[in-house]
Amino acid sequence: MTHREKAKELIAQRDEIERKIGEQLAILEANNSTMDSPLVDSEGYPIDKIDVYSVRHARHEIIKLRNDMKELTNQIATELEAAHELEPRAPQQSDQSAGAAQPSVHRTSNEAFARISNVADSSPAKECGLSKDDLILQYGSLHFGNFRELRQLAEITGASENKTIRVTVIRNERPVRLELKPKKWSGPGLLGCNIVPLTGQSM
Repeated sequence: MTHREKAKELIAQRDEIERKIGEQLAILEANNSTMDSPLVDSEGYPIDKIDVYSVRHARHEIIKLRNDMKELTNQIATELEAAHELEPRAPQQSDQSAGAAQPSVHRTSNEAFARISNVADSSPAKECGLSKDDLILQYGSLHFGNFRELRQLAEITGASENKTIRVTVIRNERPVRLELKPKKWSGPGLLGCNIVPLTGQSM
């Protein structure tokens, strides 16, 4: 089985997990509940018209399924990146900008570590081709193996104002390589996009 065939198999598994999550969310909705809404009143009695057992079971399943989906997403990124590495590459042209190229960074993992949650129009992020829901595999020298916190992204961005940052993302199950140039624009910051780690904080 090729890397791309394996990725398709994993994508089908992820689609099935998304379907199961939808079923469990429907149970919460039917009970007028969310993942963290109370199930008992101030006196400790079950809230009327809520099937406490069903809601608790659905919440447990959703957490488990979301963890499984995150793991599958990382596996898909790994397989697609491996498939891309095996594809023939066009020879690079040498031009005046070649001397300013960044040194190659060897990732210790092909797992995504962050996601683009939105991109502002006319922003540096938009100009370079970043899109909402892109999964970031590499951002300059930063990758899953050395990513710890969003401050690292901010530091690389600030140090690279008006310079090129090589970015690799997964989009529509395929790796995409981009060149991002942080700079001042009409909006806030140097990028014009929101980056969310696959663990917690946001930038």
